Amino acid sequence: MCKKENSIEPTDNFRSCKTMESTSRNSTAVGDVARCAEHRYLSALSFHATNTHSLEITRPTITNCPDGGHDLNIRGSIEEVKELVSILTGNSVETLSFLDGNAKDGNLKVRIDVKSGKTISGDTIDNHAANSNRSPDCQVNLLALTNPDCQVTPEAHKKLNLQRRLFQETGVLVGIATAKGIQRIEEKNKKYIESNESSEEE
Repeated sequence: MCKKENSIEPTDNFRSCKTMESTSRNSTAVGDVARCAEHRYLSALSFHATNTHSLEITRPTITNCPDGGHDLNIRGSIEEVKELVSILTGNSVETLSFLDGNAKDGNLKVRIDVKSGKTISGDTIDNHAANSNRSPDCQVNLLALTNPDCQVTPEAHKKLNLQRRLFQETGVLVGIATAKGIQRIEEKNKKYIESNESSEEE
């Protein structure tokens, strides 16, 4: 694990980002919302990674550049990646055991496509599946939602369920991490900070 002095507290630093996501699009440029959402995710996951033994977080491109849905990439041990995915998706670690056989040198790679909008449509799922096919080195592919008001349409649910089954047969997870996922990571980070501060005071 990394030393505490190298850590930051994303919950405070990116409070303005969460406010922007809930603000009307009439007053905030869509590009700014997307950029802020990606940095919020990057900040929270980077802090989380400092308290693990193997997780590495990278951001391959800047916002709104063609990236094949690679807003963030994560690499780490099977156990720590599955634990992170469990927190983000709400799925138990046990249900992710199908990923184990597809690991490379004991590691799993995650592709995260951050979505700050209000709707996930069937077309979005089609694109997500296409990007997943174009990322054969990634065992986990997640649409990461940051807007708590985001709605997944019935068509999108239907398409996602189909793609999830197809990809799982090849040892790959294709799914969605709702806004509650990043909130759980931020709460976990906050508790870690509070625990360290309490220890220092004793």
